Amino acid sequence: MSVPDEPSVRPASGSGTAPLWVRNPALVSGLAVGVLLAGLALLTGRPELALVALPALVTAAFGVRPRLDTTLVRTTTTLAPSDSGEGVAFRTEVALPSAAEAVAVEFRVAGDRRHVVVVDPRRARRLTGTVPVTHSGPQEILRTHLSLLGRGGTAVSVPAAGPVRSAVVPPPHLRVQHLPMPSRVTGITGPHDSARPGDGGEFRDVALFAPGDRLRRIDWRRTARRAERPGELYVRRTFATADALVVLVLDSRDDLGADVTEWSGARHGRQQATSLDLAREAAVSLATAYISAGDRVGFRDLAGTARSVEPGSGTRHLERLRTTIAAATPHHDATATARMPLVPAASLVVVLSTFLDDQASTMAVTWAATGHRVVAVDVLPSPDVRRATRHERAASRLIALERSDRLTEMTATGVELIHWRTGDEDAPAVQLRLLSRARRTG
Repeated sequence: MSVPDEPSVRPASGSGTAPLWVRNPALVSGLAVGVLLAGLALLTGRPELALVALPALVTAAFGVRPRLDTTLVRTTTTLAPSDSGEGVAFRTEVALPSAAEAVAVEFRVAGDRRHVVVVDPRRARRLTGTVPVTHSGPQEILRTHLSLLGRGGTAVSVPAAGPVRSAVVPPPHLRVQHLPMPSRVTGITGPHDSARPGDGGEFRDVALFAPGDRLRRIDWRRTARRAERPGELYVRRTFATADALVVLVLDSRDDLGADVTEWSGARHGRQQATSLDLAREAAVSLATAYISAGDRVGFRDLAGTARSVEPGSGTRHLERLRTTIAAATPHHDATATARMPLVPAASLVVVLSTFLDDQASTMAVTWAATGHRVVAVDVLPSPDVRRATRHERAASRLIALERSDRLTEMTATGVELIHWRTGDEDAPAVQLRLLSRARRTG
């Protein structure tokens, strides 16, 4: 997943850990072998065994009283966007005590991938790299473990946990030009034509001059032809312009990948975009497009893990929306009952969900019944049953049939449906273009 925007990261902070020194296992093994060989030499009367044991015993003698330092090992790790925009860059600096000759740094990056790096403090104490990012939202980026090697290799430290760094990775967004509009636009100004008379829109009709009409709207040619009494004036009237009100409702109660064997939560290792990744991407794409067009956008989260954002417009409001959407996380109980959020009148409601249960679809049908135009965005990835067992395949088919019936019933009540899938960036734009048919709004 590309990350075009800067991720929200925590400021740099250091952590100090006192090393717990132990004898080098290699040194202990060498001492044991030396004592064994010396004992065999005494028992068997073979001096050559004593000569073989002598180097090991001399080496162990030099390391009997190693000079150990309990100075804290200070580690500082910072995160920043990578130069290529693909992932998150990290920089780790390690301050070693004087008794340490080298340090082994183990990195556990996202996806449980591990990398071990041995650092010579005389050459470098700074490690840099890039962590590839597959998913958006809050996540652990980097976890470090440290192990020191004492002077002369006579002692090592027990691996200690270093700093853990997390970040909120913003979702990517697609460029969307054609957007569906609500059934009515009610703002006092904006880019869209409304059904009420006013300034700024398309031609409406010609009528007699009335108090409040502007003199520059007088149609002198029509007045000369149609005026029957002195003083009658005719003016050209236009439709008023207004902005659209859009409310994005994100169903973040679950987070499912394409592999159906992971839906129960027993298995992990999702390497592709999940349903919540697609929902964040769709929400940010739509919010960016609507606010760029001059409309007002609000946000609601059914799981309640992200705060609600009241409708607004402008660059600062868009940044607030992006931050809030990126912070949405799955609920600990996907089966919990979600409260139906309140949406303003005459708004376009966009529901982003997997629609695996009746809660999101029931809300969409209710909003459509109360006069809202409702667009349902299906964010469930295409199911992959290649790793599924026979029982899991049967269960997934039953779930798919129930979900298909649910979507059919929902669209039959007036809810419009689009599918947001990975791998085909043009498909959502094409579906939105079909929904953006012209309507005379009022």
